[in-house]
Amino acid sequence: MAISVDSVYKKVLTILNKESRGFMGPDEFMKLGSQVQLDLLERNFHDYNRAVTKRSGGAIGQGYANIPKKIQERIDPFYVSTDITLDNASLGLLPNFYYILSVSSCDRLTDIEKIDQSKISFLMSSPLTSPSTTFPIYYLSGTREGFLDGVNTLTVAPNSLANSSVKVDYIKVPINPVWAHVQTDNFGGVAFYGGDPLLATSFVFPRLDQTGDFAFQSRFIDFELHPSQEVDLVLGILRYAGIIIRDPSITQPVQQETQLKTQLEN
Repeated sequence: MAISVDSVYKKVLTILNKESRGFMGPDEFMKLGSQVQLDLLERNFHDYNRAVTKRSGGAIGQGYANIPKKIQERIDPFYVSTDITLDNASLGLLPNFYYILSVSSCDRLTDIEKIDQSKISFLMSSPLTSPSTTFPIYYLSGTREGFLDGVNTLTVAPNSLANSSVKVDYIKVPINPVWAHVQTDNFGGVAFYGGDPLLATSFVFPRLDQTGDFAFQSRFIDFELHPSQEVDLVLGILRYAGIIIRDPSITQPVQQETQLKTQLEN
């Protein structure tokens, strides 16, 4: 499930251009869209927690009224499970995650408990609390020298688990949307391109650089959000657009619409 990046862009432009309130270029749209997509993913967790609390109090119905299930379906597409190989120091490279759900042995027979790195020395101080193969632990060890820049790591204890693999369940970071387009004239006109970039008669933008000087034509990438969040996505982009072009006539109605939608959902 996804939301068409072209459909969202056209809706945003239609609303902005209705009364000549401004224009949003493709690059600006993709940056704002990426930010709003992250905002909505974060909001889903808070909405799910609130809905589950209501259900425990008997305020949630079944069937179409099962709000926790609806919100869970918005989060599920971002769920990923992967195997991570540990090195000699029981350290492994983590994927680009948003939230780690659990870490376990690859056969899922042993759960690996997360602890704060500041508690390691305390746990190691006594044989009774030291981690073992029966009760292993892990902690997020941040970026480490000798690894790729910006890549987080995970360290598992005890060290007897070195050179093995663990299974990590996590919520991934959404891929940034890409509104692939071709130039239609010499005056800045552009049009969405949804085909194979290698078969396009004109160069497809934006250019995505690889290692070295080689550049290739990009494909479009839709928003990874659930279709039910398209309205929130459009409103979120418009809200940021109103701030950028400093037009309260855009920002205020969007905020009012967002507040009304929140009240209806709660």
